[in-house]
Amino acid sequence: MREGVEYVLSDVLPDREPLSEVGAEILEQVTWSPEKARMYSVEQYFREACWTFGGDLPRMLGITLCMLKAEATAGRRLGRAVQALAGAGFTPVDVVPFRHDRLTIREVWRHHFNLATPQRVEAMDLILPSTDTVCLVLKDTAWRPGRMPAAVRLNSLKGPADPSQRLPAHLRHQLGVVNGLFNFMHCSDEPIDVFREIAVLCDEERRALMRERILADHDALPEVRAVFTALEERHPAHDFDYELSWKRLAAAPGAPGRLAARRAAGEDVTLAEVMAVTHGVPYEDPHRWDLLTVVTHLLEDMNVPGLSPSVPAVTADWGGPR
Repeated sequence: MREGVEYVLSDVLPDREPLSEVGAEILEQVTWSPEKARMYSVEQYFREACWTFGGDLPRMLGITLCMLKAEATAGRRLGRAVQALAGAGFTPVDVVPFRHDRLTIREVWRHHFNLATPQRVEAMDLILPSTDTVCLVLKDTAWRPGRMPAAVRLNSLKGPADPSQRLPAHLRHQLGVVNGLFNFMHCSDEPIDVFREIAVLCDEERRALMRERILADHDALPEVRAVFTALEERHPAHDFDYELSWKRLAAAPGAPGRLAARRAAGEDVTLAEVMAVTHGVPYEDPHRWDLLTVVTHLLEDMNVPGLSPSVPAVTADWGGPR
């Protein structure tokens, strides 16, 4: 670039063909944000979901996702979550249990991780793969054409991750959320995120089955309950109590027990030290959730100050497609 000359991208690049086949007839129905529409239209996950579900609008506007995360199993919030969702008018038409890994964590939260601190990302890498997440595909029984999309309505009912900002009517309040990381559920923000996150989790064959179930108003509640039972049989319950977790760690062998002994002797044990020890503890170790509980209480800075998510936030002010 020559000194004193300022270029704009459109001046440098010649006119060219569109970057995506996903057109305004879909994008204007699934998001309120032109910026988000441009960004997602070239994302492969969203494109693949459009191949499967793009012909089913506006039916898909009445569908949303709620992912019950690993701590929902350990904290025995699975059944309570489905009960709270049913009370709000959401019923499962499909269920996809899966185990988060490094890639799925970064893809599901891709457009929010730009503001996450390194410690928050590391903590999520420790917590989320500890057991399966249960992705509920939910039908909003109150939805009708022209009404607020199911995803927007559920997101407004979910409540913020910050406990200080929640109200009794919020689902996270009803579940007794412990802190900003043990918040039990992730919900898609709006229809464009429903599409994208389905494709993050599901290949073409699984998406086709999901489409069949959505169009048939499949009752997935028996399958959901079976998944819950299997998870709770495999994974003991945990109380997420900070002091009791340290007390149990005092009886643990090896590095976890040494951390607890140092704390009992009056030493400061840092978040970095606890996370380093947790990396070496197997998922099935009975003390893993004790360590994770300590991590979530020691983690203070979730977001880098002064940053915003890479996509604009959705609120219930958006009533539906443009």
